[in-house]
Amino acid sequence: MSETLPISETCTACGSRMEPEDMVCHQCGSPTVPAEEWEGAYEKYRTLVVVFFSINLFVCLIFNFWPLAGETLTGLVVVDSFLFICAIIFAWVIRDQMKPLLEWKKFAWWKLALLVAVAIFSAIVVNYGVKWINRSVFDRELYYYSSFRHLPFPRFTMIMLIAFIPAFSEELAYRGVIQAGLLKIMHSRQAVVMTALMFAIIHMSIISFFWLLPFALFLGYLRQREKTIWYGIVVHFCFNATTCLLELYELGLIG
Repeated sequence: MSETLPISETCTACGSRMEPEDMVCHQCGSPTVPAEEWEGAYEKYRTLVVVFFSINLFVCLIFNFWPLAGETLTGLVVVDSFLFICAIIFAWVIRDQMKPLLEWKKFAWWKLALLVAVAIFSAIVVNYGVKWINRSVFDRELYYYSSFRHLPFPRFTMIMLIAFIPAFSEELAYRGVIQAGLLKIMHSRQAVVMTALMFAIIHMSIISFFWLLPFALFLGYLRQREKTIWYGIVVHFCFNATTCLLELYELGLIG
């Protein structure tokens, strides 16, 4: 049975204008549904978000800090696969909220092309900025390719594991499951910010945090505006793929 809670067009407490999906007034913080329905929905979706993010955080902590797991290629495959399956399971749990996000009703080629251009340009800026920091501050060079060079198809595998799979997995998990859950217990702007913070934290990199946060805010805003995660998936893929291609070019492996 589909769970649809009635939403008022204006806040009954302060009269502020409400968006159709808003459960909480952004001005006064009052819920826009009857108290009994609000308490039930709040408990359900708060628990869902906390449990799902806790699983993600625990798995990533093990991958990053447990010596037996290590940041190995095998560990990366296992972690990515597990988190992708986990995202699919939780998406199924809230399938009524996820189904509209998996549709692409207002597709526009010009919009897609513009977003791809923004993703590529942003990736170039971030890539050279991070490399400059690593060289100037930490006196080190980091390359994704070093983990894939021993494989039969290293470049293809690198792009699949760094760009293609994370684009689907992370957008389904964060702009899908987590943002959908948070929208049931807080205002849409708060949900976008909270989702972005969780996304930045889960990558466990102080340097990356400063570009991951605005990147995640943009993806969250895009998801809210377009009512789909597909634009975000394309942007996410193009951003990560550009980073991979720039690295391969720097190493003289393409061109």
